[in-house]
Amino acid sequence: MTCWSRTRGQLSSTSFRDDTKPSYCRNNLDYQINRIYEKLVETLGNPGTSSAGEIDCALKAMRLIAPLSNSNIASKFYHLFRIVIRAPISTTYSPEKKWQAARLTIYGAYKWDQYLPPVGNPQDVLTFLNHHFELATGCGENQDEPIQYALRALAYDSDLESIEAPDTTDPSFVRGICYAFQDARPFQLRKAAVCFLARIGDKWFNVPDQIMDRDQMRNLCKAWASAAADINNEGSWKVKTAILKVLLGMINSQHWRPFIVPETWNYLGQWLTSVPDCQPLERCLANPNLIDAISEADNSNARYIWLGLLWMKYEELTPEIREQLKEATKEADRSGRSGLDGYLEAVESQLERAEGALMSYDVSPAHTSATALRGKIECLRQASYALVALKRG
Repeated sequence: MTCWSRTRGQLSSTSFRDDTKPSYCRNNLDYQINRIYEKLVETLGNPGTSSAGEIDCALKAMRLIAPLSNSNIASKFYHLFRIVIRAPISTTYSPEKKWQAARLTIYGAYKWDQYLPPVGNPQDVLTFLNHHFELATGCGENQDEPIQYALRALAYDSDLESIEAPDTTDPSFVRGICYAFQDARPFQLRKAAVCFLARIGDKWFNVPDQIMDRDQMRNLCKAWASAAADINNEGSWKVKTAILKVLLGMINSQHWRPFIVPETWNYLGQWLTSVPDCQPLERCLANPNLIDAISEADNSNARYIWLGLLWMKYEELTPEIREQLKEATKEADRSGRSGLDGYLEAVESQLERAEGALMSYDVSPAHTSATALRGKIECLRQASYALVALKRG
C-alpha cells in the first residue's frame, strides 16, 4: 500500500493485512496506515491547496481504512474527524464532500465497542449530530448510522461539563433525539440515545419550565420506554444505570411525571436493594412532595415500590420526609399491600446480607469498600429500628 501521488491524484495500490498475521505484518500495516494518515491530514486539513483528484483519493483511502478495527485506527480517525469538521469549503472541496469525509471519519472512530476515543471537544460532534438530525427529521433521509456513531461518542466518552455547555434543548435537537428513540431505529442507535439522554438529563428534567409541548413529552416517554425495555435485557451495568437516571429525572419533574409509561415504574423494583448514588436520586430523596405525587401514578405499584426504596435510604432522608414515609407506610399497611411486615422483611434481609459481606471482607477495616459497607449497614439498622417502632405502635 502506498500513498497517492500528488501529481496524478490517485491511490496507486492497496494491500491491507489482517491483525492475526505475524507481528512484522501488523507493524507494516501500522506503518502504512500512519503514512496514509499523514497524507489525509495534509489533504483534508488544507483543502484549498488540494486538487479535486487528491480529495477524491483521500475519500477513497478513508473508505478502505475506516472498516478496520483497532485503537490506532479509532484514534487517528477521531483526530481526522476534528480536522474535517473544521476545514473550510473550497472550489475543490464541496459541502457534500466535506460531509462525506466527516461521516467516514466518525465511523472509523466510533464503530468499535472495544475502543472509543475520548472526545476532546463535544461541540464538533454536536455540529455533526445537528446536521444529520436535520437531514433525518427535516429531509426524511436515513441517517441512522451517522447519528448512531455521534451519539456513541457523546454518550460514552465525553466530558459531562462540555456536553452540558451547548443548548441541548433547542427544538431541532429535541426533534432529533425523539427521532433516535423511535421503534424503527436500529438497536445500537436507540441504546446510544438512552445513554446520551442520561448524560444531558439535567437540562431536560431538572428545569422549572417544560422544554417541549405535552404531546411531544408524551410521545418521547413512550418511545423512551420502548427503547429502555429493548435494551434493558442486554444486562450492561452502564445501560441499566442510564435507564435508572432518566427515570429518576422524570419522576422528580412535575412536567414529565404524568407521562411516565406505567410499566417503567417497575424498573425501580430492580434496583430496590442496590440503587446507585446519583444526582437524580439525591433530588428525589430530598423532594418532600414526591410521596404524594407518586400516589397519582398510573401504576398502582409505583407508590409501594417508592416507599420500599425510601426505607432502604432511610438515614439519608430529612426528618420531614421520614415522617411522611412513616405515615404512608402505615396507610399502606392498613390497605393490606406491602405494609410494615413487607418493608421490615426486605430491610432486615438486606441488613443480614450486608453484615455477612462485611464479615467476609479480607481487607483493612479502613478500606474504602469496608467503610462504604459499614455505612450501608448503619443506614439499614436505622430503618429497621424505625420500622419495628412503627409496628409496635
